[in-house]
Amino acid sequence: MMKKSVFYILFPLLLCSFTGYGQLDSINYLEEVVLSDVHLFRNSETNTVQVLNDSVLQQNPPALTSVLKFNSPIYFRENGPAMVASASFRGTTASQTAVVWNGININSQFTGQTDFNTILTSGYENVAIRSGGGSVLYGSGAIGGSVHLNNRFRFSKGFQNEIRLRYGSFDTRFANFDSEFSTEKLSLQLNVARHDSQNDFPYPNSEKKNENGDFSNTAISAAAAYLLNHSNSLKFYTAYFDGERGFSGTLTAPSRSKYEDLNSRNLLEWKSYLGDFTSTLRLAYLEERYRYFENRNRENYSYGRAKTGIVKYDLEYDLGYDKKLFALVEYNTTAGEGTNISGSQERNTSSAGLLFTHNLYPLKYEISARAEFSDRYDSPLLFSAGTSYAITGNYLLKLNISSNYRIPTFNDLFWHNGGNLDLQPEKSLQAEVGQELQISTLELSIVGFIIDTEDLLRWVPSTDGVWRPENTEETLNYGLEATADWNRNLNGHIFNFSGTYAYTRALDQENGNQLIFVPKHKATASAGYGFGNFNSYFQMLYNGEVFTSSDNRYSLESYTVANAGLGYDLITQKLNLELEVRNISNASYLSMPSKPMPGRSFYTSLIFKF
Repeated sequence: MMKKSVFYILFPLLLCSFTGYGQLDSINYLEEVVLSDVHLFRNSETNTVQVLNDSVLQQNPPALTSVLKFNSPIYFRENGPAMVASASFRGTTASQTAVVWNGININSQFTGQTDFNTILTSGYENVAIRSGGGSVLYGSGAIGGSVHLNNRFRFSKGFQNEIRLRYGSFDTRFANFDSEFSTEKLSLQLNVARHDSQNDFPYPNSEKKNENGDFSNTAISAAAAYLLNHSNSLKFYTAYFDGERGFSGTLTAPSRSKYEDLNSRNLLEWKSYLGDFTSTLRLAYLEERYRYFENRNRENYSYGRAKTGIVKYDLEYDLGYDKKLFALVEYNTTAGEGTNISGSQERNTSSAGLLFTHNLYPLKYEISARAEFSDRYDSPLLFSAGTSYAITGNYLLKLNISSNYRIPTFNDLFWHNGGNLDLQPEKSLQAEVGQELQISTLELSIVGFIIDTEDLLRWVPSTDGVWRPENTEETLNYGLEATADWNRNLNGHIFNFSGTYAYTRALDQENGNQLIFVPKHKATASAGYGFGNFNSYFQMLYNGEVFTSSDNRYSLESYTVANAGLGYDLITQKLNLELEVRNISNASYLSMPSKPMPGRSFYTSLIFKF
């Protein structure tokens, strides 16, 4: 506790000692240098892409889980605040949702998924949600959809800084420092964040409280871009996360376990413009480590460590007449070891792909294919084809069909006394039809989808009681997603509204039962109002009933949770005070069996810009 107190006392004092200057210039070099993951928009025009900007990210700080729960169709299964959070996109599993960091897939090599509570959004310009299959672009796991963490670079903006301090219920503290410096050719970014809490909230309608749920996270990220000349640029990204948390128990079973994870990511990118060609070379190094303590008061623990190197090369050729051809080549090598992994293991994969786009306004179409090569198993040839047609300037129709896959993880293959080297990759075929309508400042989107999955990877108990992975299940997912966005400025009074709705059927084709932890209905709504120095928002989340057993005999009830916040600029655009209330109605609800979520809680934030 003493170390944490010192951190929060010294944090703002040290940062406030920085001084800076600003120099503005109208010169703009290489506009496309601002975004690393160019394929997200260039090659996704027949898919639905929802972008959550920084103002939305600040309404649900600081973990990515909270942002996506209240602002996207993605459903989350949580073991509690800041505990393990698993995503379900279009009824798929957490391992079938890819998380892409500046164009690089960062899902865990051990579990095949990302724990969204270990991603702090404070270090990113925006978060994008790409619905539908994306394995041609982003590889394994991009089946239900993908979540993209993006950094942007700006030039000739001088020196800008922001400090955010937040304190709230259950001794929850968050401190964040953002710094950005740029000249005509150089752009630098730095983000430092600390989030911790006792997390000892009382269970609603109970005399018990959440025990052993304390956590502390530190995240540091930095990025740099340098324009070598009018045709070449270099960019570097690095991110570091150090987390420690107790795993809280349930209503009936206490826990003394603890989990530590340490993740680091580094990416170097060189982009070059050569006439009709655009060349992009990426070199990435990712490392993930964890330690699990069954009893946090003892030194005994299990561990795992994986190191991944990635070489990715993209070549774009402008064929003229609004036609473009993209060639993609990628090589991944991973080495992993751990207490529960049989020895030290390695895996090497390579892939090559071609993408073609043609804009014949009002018609645009995309065709792509990707071949994967591995030293352990055969992967299918992947393809994607889509088209969009602008019926009017305000009404757009989209159609997309794709094949996708997910490779077995290290745990699937090498888990001690349970791994299965004979596993095959999951394969899926999916299609979606969407339409987008814009009426003045109102934007509407509705998409219908269907996903047919074979060789689904799942862990099942064998006759000797040991859980082992198998390719057993065939599933059929179908449903629809809808989004709405509206904003209006009436004489300085700013109004905005956004909402999402997802209807999802995820069926085991053998018995017709709904898959566990997939709600048929999920809806979100958010409304905001601002005038002068004042701003406010209200948001709501509805999660429908979810089954917790494969025979659909047991379930968790549906629930509705609402949050609200107020903000006031004490010094216009320099000093801001915010107040938040979460779970306004003090609703009692469960995300996992016997694991109550918090009731009403309060938070206050102070934001200082200089």
